[in-house]
Amino acid sequence: MNRISTAGAHAALVQYMLKNESALNSAEVQEATSAKATTYAGLSTAGGNVKLLVNLESEVSYSSTLITNADNAVTKIDAIASDITSISSIATSLKTAISEAMSTDQTSRSTYQEEASGWLTDVASILNDTYGGQYLFGGSDTNHAPVSVDSSTYPAQTSSSSADTSYYSGNDTLATVRLSSTQSVSYGVTAGDPSIEKLMRAMSMISNTNPLDDTTLTTALDLVNDASDGLSDIGQTLSDTSSRIQKASSHLSDINSFATTQSSDLKSVDLAEVSTTVTTLQTSLEATMQAIAASQKMSLANYL
Repeated sequence: MNRISTAGAHAALVQYMLKNESALNSAEVQEATSAKATTYAGLSTAGGNVKLLVNLESEVSYSSTLITNADNAVTKIDAIASDITSISSIATSLKTAISEAMSTDQTSRSTYQEEASGWLTDVASILNDTYGGQYLFGGSDTNHAPVSVDSSTYPAQTSSSSADTSYYSGNDTLATVRLSSTQSVSYGVTAGDPSIEKLMRAMSMISNTNPLDDTTLTTALDLVNDASDGLSDIGQTLSDTSSRIQKASSHLSDINSFATTQSSDLKSVDLAEVSTTVTTLQTSLEATMQAIAASQKMSLANYL
């Protein structure tokens, strides 16, 4: 009867030891990784809210993507705005040149025609600017240069010409950036915008009209004045859109930071508490192993 009792006690001690070993192994992994578990299944076993964690991690991933896209859009808008500023500067120079030309006789205006021709080429080059390998002013067609002022595509304009965007081969679809699951914002401007078309037409008619008469200069000046006002509005719209996107990006960053913190809290452990648990389990395991050894000696003595 004594041998049976001793064997039962020994078996109970072994089971207790195995349980302690398993608990110690888990605690040591937590101490090494600072995490409750390394898998969702393990986290669930450890009492973690796996469903909430998955939702938080999904939010972190989604908001991170939106933030990256928003920041890229802002950088792209900055590039577009810089180009519009450059074009506006050319428009200002053109207005000055027209005013000067109007104070001279027709035979002395060839210099202004050459300047207008050069500016037309310059504006076309700006409108073919790229960012990240994509054309900025071609609408959704970002793979092809949208502007050509070659005479084969863009005929010489005159004071009687109506709006003509034949220099433009892009489309009217602006870029968009998503700011949330329900909100997206369009941004940018195409080279076919009416303000840009008026500037292009004014430069073309000045550079191509011979002799450069007062009627052409007056018509061109009206076009450039309208173009300058429109370019100013475009610049303001770009600035407002950039601010809106930056505000949304900042809000997304707050959401991302909160979700990241909550996710980390769900997965992480209190290292001080875990360290104490490891020490306690190690002590308990050592005591259990000593008890098992004593039990084995007792069983052997009883047998003999």
